[in-house]
Amino acid sequence: MFVYESRFLKRGEVWFENESNRARVDWILYRNRSRPVNGARWRYFYNRLIDLSGSADDLLADMDPKTVAKIRMAETEDKMRCDWQMLTQGDQLEEIAMMWNQSIEAQRRWGMLNRSWLGEMISARVLEVAAVREMSGELLVYAVFFRDKQRVQQLMSVSPPRAALSAAGRAKTNRASSFLVWRTLLRLKEQQVEYFDFGGWYPGGDDIQLLGANAFKKSFGGEVVQEFECQQIITLKGWLGLNAARLIARAKDAGSDKLRKKEENRDEAHI
Repeated sequence: MFVYESRFLKRGEVWFENESNRARVDWILYRNRSRPVNGARWRYFYNRLIDLSGSADDLLADMDPKTVAKIRMAETEDKMRCDWQMLTQGDQLEEIAMMWNQSIEAQRRWGMLNRSWLGEMISARVLEVAAVREMSGELLVYAVFFRDKQRVQQLMSVSPPRAALSAAGRAKTNRASSFLVWRTLLRLKEQQVEYFDFGGWYPGGDDIQLLGANAFKKSFGGEVVQEFECQQIITLKGWLGLNAARLIARAKDAGSDKLRKKEENRDEAHI
């Protein structure tokens, strides 16, 4: 279990089917659980899971033919290479953090890189980074993975900012991303890891960008699974803190909804 201490509360995080190590915390967040934790609040979390028990040919057969073609082109024509490194110190995140924080997605949707969250994983030696480079050594894409005993999750993927990237350049970056996933699947198979997942699956139908991410993930096969994210309160302090946070979040949501309706009414008045 990873332990994080905020200003008021101490939180534990438990991944997959692992159990708490009974460290003293105010509440525990269980991630990607196959079933709800007894006595805990929970919500659904959808993910795309790839079973690595089959052969390499089985994995390729489950992929979209266009994705297979991208992988082959990355291997034979682009001659890309993929390297992995276990992160052991926080300063190894510098380049990744710079690229991530400059990305439009980080600024508009996901926020800046949470280094304190990743720092606990680095200390536990369970965070790994993969990099795909051209023959010249130029970086094309990074990916960061959380490693458990039998399952690996991709936490993020980021490329160097290229303000005026050509269509050919965008296509090469896309091939590099596909190549990175493929080489990672093969490596995990060799290490006898059972499952790989992409860190989430968008269950809605409105967000075009997230639907595009779904399409990329789907092209590698696997299946969508319904998992659970659970909050287990341990102390009275944890109960008070989490309930206060929920009330604040509801108030913010209500304020945002009122502002949205006000803007809609204003717009209608000008039609």
